[in-house]
Amino acid sequence: MKSVLLILAAILISGGLYFLMTPGNHMHILLVGNSTGTMATRDQEMLSLIESRFKAYESELGITFRFSVLDGNLSPDQLVAEFKRISTEAPADLVIGCGDSFCLRQVLPVVEKNNLTFLYPGASEGLFDSASLVHLGPVPNQFLFPSLSWVKQHLGKSVMYLGGEDIRSRMLGRMLRQHLLPVSGIDMVSEEYLGAYEQVPSILEKIRDYQPDVLLFDACDWLNHPGFSSELSRVDIRIFSLCTDSDQRVASNYYFVSHYFDHPHNQANVEFKQFVAEQVTEPDALNAMAIGAADLVISLLRDREMTAAEISYALRGRNLLSAAGSMAVDVNEEGTWHTLFIGQNNQGETRLLWMSDTKLRPEMFPGSEGPSDWLHNVTIYWRNNRGRYRTGSIGGKEWL
Repeated sequence: MKSVLLILAAILISGGLYFLMTPGNHMHILLVGNSTGTMATRDQEMLSLIESRFKAYESELGITFRFSVLDGNLSPDQLVAEFKRISTEAPADLVIGCGDSFCLRQVLPVVEKNNLTFLYPGASEGLFDSASLVHLGPVPNQFLFPSLSWVKQHLGKSVMYLGGEDIRSRMLGRMLRQHLLPVSGIDMVSEEYLGAYEQVPSILEKIRDYQPDVLLFDACDWLNHPGFSSELSRVDIRIFSLCTDSDQRVASNYYFVSHYFDHPHNQANVEFKQFVAEQVTEPDALNAMAIGAADLVISLLRDREMTAAEISYALRGRNLLSAAGSMAVDVNEEGTWHTLFIGQNNQGETRLLWMSDTKLRPEMFPGSEGPSDWLHNVTIYWRNNRGRYRTGSIGGKEWL
């Protein structure tokens, strides 16, 4: 009897050791992005880059990475059901992805409920209060605030703001109207939101009528429409794009702000461009941060074996020399410190006009309003927009 008990104990101990050691050799990463809809191509290219990056380091790290994909375009109930199905097969260790904040806002509640860490590579309107989120792209105090100052100094003091019908553009518009413009000396002659493509002619007519010095552009997703940028090019107006993540042309000649600039002397950028070229993907800010998300995790796993919980903790305050330059995850979970660039794109030729002297600190809830006030406005928009964070239609049919 005693020998039987000893054998059972040995089996239990060896089984326990196997359970403890296995996570160090295997990691399940849940990739999130739109698998359907207008933004599916962008997101699937981004997720493919992330997966390829991890797989390239499997031998060096001695870790086998497993990947599952969650469609961020699903309804909330469908997201819960699909996440449960994936978790039943194999619980996820980390979540990475979403190409925009609309996807992020849909998926984040599911991730929070399951106590996982979500690495989000995109820029956003900020206004997130989540211990699960590692926000790698810039937030408005990093890209909107310096842009407005530069526009006033170099382009003019009257602006028209054009956003999409989405939470990002609406909250940026509120920041401009309530917090920035009253103290900047800049006059906003009109504030427009493009929810249906049929609005384009009337918006262009307003630009001609009001004749602002500058069009502040944030209708970023409409750049996926094949004729939209050419429509904008027909109007004689200087355009300043706030679409930090995209390398899509806004018009034939425009100004832009971004945390990524194609710097030939940044060795990390040279390597990044070679890597994305092999994947037949464009080198833009979103893909740079997607690779950055993978590289942050890989850099931690190089140091030592880590559980998912240890990785989540170790990411706070972590520095990385990325394709976008030097960056650092904020220790207070506010976002990521970035260098910002302002440039001009004229007929495909890009030149740098300004860059921040140092990395800019992220501030998730800017201005004089507190977090609860901002979150209240986010909820109001979501309810008024019938439970959606973004809408866009063509001919009455849903397009975005």
